[in-house]
Amino acid sequence: MRAATLRQSLATLLLAAAGAAAHAAAPFDLDDVGRIDAGKRRFGSTCAAYCHGSEGVGGRAPGFKGNTRFLPDEAYQIISEGRRGQGVMPPWGKVYTPEQIWELVAYLQHLSRQPAP
Repeated sequence: MRAATLRQSLATLLLAAAGAAAHAAAPFDLDDVGRIDAGKRRFGSTCAAYCHGSEGVGGRAPGFKGNTRFLPDEAYQIISEGRRGQGVMPPWGKVYTPEQIWELVAYLQHLSRQPAP
């Protein structure tokens, strides 16, 4: 294998590992009220109007309130990478930092613990 190709392959692997590590675990307590509030503001400005509805209820996507199957790591991955097929969602990983995505996850987890409407 040529040295340039080997370096490129190694760089690709390192970037993939760094991306996986970035969402391996939340960098803060997901129950932190300040982080939940930051996630709520971000959710309100980008997620609520068209897709998820106010407070994660309504819209074009399933609601978050009362979602007993909510998994923070899965939510992080979906927000970061998006989803295709059924339940299409654009990827936000190039728009938001990992920390900002985790704040969204903190807010969604908060909503999931609220009673279903």
